[in-house]
Amino acid sequence: MNALTWLEPLRSSVPELDTPAWTSLERFDAALGELSSAAPAHHDAAAWSAWLLQLRHELAARRHRAPTGPAGPVWQTLAQFLAGARDLDLRDCTGAGHGAMVLTHAPTAIARAWDERLRAGELIGIAATERHGGSRIREITTRARPGRGGTWRLTGEKCWVSRLTEAAAFVVFVRDPDARISAVLVDADDPRAERDVIEPFGLGGWSWGALRLHDLPVDPATALLGAPGNGLEIFHQHFARFRPLVTATALGTAAGVHALVADALAARRSTGILPRVRDNALIALGRTHAEITAALLATVTTTRLAMIGHPAADLLARLGKAAGVDTAVQAVNNLAPLIGAAGFQRSHPVAKARADLTGLLYADGIHDSLYRSGGVSLLAGPANSRLATLTAAA
Repeated sequence: MNALTWLEPLRSSVPELDTPAWTSLERFDAALGELSSAAPAHHDAAAWSAWLLQLRHELAARRHRAPTGPAGPVWQTLAQFLAGARDLDLRDCTGAGHGAMVLTHAPTAIARAWDERLRAGELIGIAATERHGGSRIREITTRARPGRGGTWRLTGEKCWVSRLTEAAAFVVFVRDPDARISAVLVDADDPRAERDVIEPFGLGGWSWGALRLHDLPVDPATALLGAPGNGLEIFHQHFARFRPLVTATALGTAAGVHALVADALAARRSTGILPRVRDNALIALGRTHAEITAALLATVTTTRLAMIGHPAADLLARLGKAAGVDTAVQAVNNLAPLIGAAGFQRSHPVAKARADLTGLLYADGIHDSLYRSGGVSLLAGPANSRLATLTAAA
């Protein structure tokens, strides 16, 4: 079962996608198959990273992008599922990615220029996390102090920054001169932006490491996203839309492993290597298929809520990302033993999927932190407030 076959029964659940939109998903999947045939080996990190960026440019040149209107976010979510089914490193193969913050919040002329660049395949990274870890943006220490002529001078260090060498610019979250949290756009090639690459375990497709800002000047008239002090709002709005895309990619990776394992078992049975497929293997195939499908449908729902700015979108994106990636990790861990020792070779796609998904448990905040923040939000929710009022009245 390939990823498109997996999605076919779900068509009635995505009414936003008409026949042309669905056809464009099929074309996108076919293009991924064609272009992936020329991919270099994963263990050559530099070549693999360069190919991923080249793939993004090639897909952009072929105009593989989400349709306009309400269908767009749903299309992008399913496209990321298809991409993840081939490799989790394809999580940035289309779409604006973190550049969506620039398109939405930058001054009009800057947004227009970046829209053209992003459509051509360039990338924008995000620099929010610091040494305290996670996505605890309220605790950032990177500062912007006043400079000459109304400029700001940025100083600080951002850690665990993905797309470190591939990004053409970064959205950097700082404390502005009035100590408010603001978001600014920084040119990646500025000599006062030092990039220190660290080799990760898993998720090695895009470079990863530290971004150090050494008294780097920016003009808030062109570099500031939104109004001063709007950084938290920009961050949460963006990740309500971005996290479902990450989740869909992870679930696609699990679906890809599911297909590989199912095909391997079927081939062994048909050639007589396996007299029969044992019940535990059949149960694992059935359970993981149901779990991945359910998580994907929940992810599409979160995408819809984020698209309309629903107040629950941020909460569901946080919990959905943690739960969806947990689902993908558990599915792959349950499926991997079914193909035996071959799946534990370093070069095997199942081994790579396991390492990549493990890395995703830490990217964008450790999952316990996402669950915990969700719990905090739920305790502070309207239903709990009403309960507190009733208790006090009694």
